[in-house]
Amino acid sequence: MRGHGTTRRAATLLAALALAATACGEGGGEVGQDGDPVTEETTTAAGTATTAPGSESTSGGGSGAASDLLAELQESGSITVGIANEVPYGYEDENGEATGEAPEVAKAVLAEMGIDEVNAEVVDFGALISGLQAGQFDMIAAGMYINAERAEQIAFSDPDYCIGEALAVPEGNPLGLSDFQSVVDTPEATIAILSGAVEEGYAETAGVPSEQIELFGDVNAQYDALSTNRVDAVTGTSLTIKTQVESRDGLEMTESFFPLDEDGEEILGCGGFGFRNENQDFRDAFNEQLNALQEAGELLPIITEFGFAQEDVERAQELTVSDLTG
Repeated sequence: MRGHGTTRRAATLLAALALAATACGEGGGEVGQDGDPVTEETTTAAGTATTAPGSESTSGGGSGAASDLLAELQESGSITVGIANEVPYGYEDENGEATGEAPEVAKAVLAEMGIDEVNAEVVDFGALISGLQAGQFDMIAAGMYINAERAEQIAFSDPDYCIGEALAVPEGNPLGLSDFQSVVDTPEATIAILSGAVEEGYAETAGVPSEQIELFGDVNAQYDALSTNRVDAVTGTSLTIKTQVESRDGLEMTESFFPLDEDGEEILGCGGFGFRNENQDFRDAFNEQLNALQEAGELLPIITEFGFAQEDVERAQELTVSDLTG
């Protein structure tokens, strides 16, 4: 349980009043993976304002456009979310229905808002933000990590999970790889990274040379390359690695680890939901219901059904988007 519900709501109100008084905001920048991630040392539950950097409207009207979208979605009772077909975060099942951790949490939250039909648009992970900005779908429900650079492009909800990283390697781990630093220390090793994912930034910060990195547009292609010895490891969240390794022969998973930032502090990887900047009202309404369901303990069984541990969920409940974006 969060245990900070009253504090979060009060702090959100104070933050809103302060914003109105100072008329200040943030924005700009390009989407990227190597921004200013949250660390174990700097993360606390005290920063409880729910306004994300870059979340102010870019169209001048702001709340009008956002209210129009929310009203339209509630009137139709239907929404389209963007996913990257990544198990277990967001994918289509054998019937073509959107499922996974993020879509199922979204369904629970959106139902509280009067939106009961959730459809999915599948795109490459690296195209999720641009697809959202272009109006290809109404929100991102792909378990996308929240960081400062992405928050300059879109508005995030508070997180619903936090999890570590791992590597998938051939059985026996012949090169003895364990984390990004071990790749740096093994010049003959090549590592597969999902294009547009935060692991690009993690690898760069760790100093992995570009010639040791192979970028892929989808998850299956990464593991096909590992199975055919075209790469020596695949990096990703520990849950993605676990899911893939269990479904394939000849692979194993390293122990989970947290990547390090430029100061040697561990980086927390926490996922949330993405919204267009001009749809801040929609984001705020979603956030309110997300927090309420977290505090009621109703999201825990939904998220753990997809292989997450209870501590992955509880860790996120003590954080807000502002904790993760600075």
